[in-house]
Amino acid sequence: MEQNVHKFRIRLNLFDAIVLIVVLLAGAAFAWLSLRSGDSSGTAATSQTVRYTVVFQKMAKGDSQLIQAGDKLEDAVKNYSIGTVVSVETKPAVTQILDQEERCFVDAELAGYEDVYVTVESACTDNGETLLLGGGYDFRVGQTAYVRGPGYMGSGPVTAIERGNEG
Repeated sequence: MEQNVHKFRIRLNLFDAIVLIVVLLAGAAFAWLSLRSGDSSGTAATSQTVRYTVVFQKMAKGDSQLIQAGDKLEDAVKNYSIGTVVSVETKPAVTQILDQEERCFVDAELAGYEDVYVTVESACTDNGETLLLGGGYDFRVGQTAYVRGPGYMGSGPVTAIERGNEG
């Protein structure tokens, strides 16, 4: 009497083959990305000082007196430290209105309002792709900054970034 011993045999249908190929490709992609991002031959993060300007637009006239050089600023949303005020400059607030006679837009001053240009200095880390302020706040030119200082809050676009000395 002969025993019935079956040999183990893998039987793959089309669906199993597709799933196996997708899993192998995903594993290869993951391995390639992890090895590539772990490469330290790229740009290393450098520490430096930056000065940037935030514009508080259409602020009530006289409120700019609250902003003083030396004020410590922080992000009003996530409480990141974003630097120290270096200088404050005010200009009349300007808006564009339609000139009915000429059929074009012209600049007109807004009575009772001013634009406040606040220059801020902060330590920053530059990794080649982004600038991170000392508290970890990622910022770029054109980005709206929500700022809180001692006794005031404001928001406005970052209009200029000057990179300083590397440290």
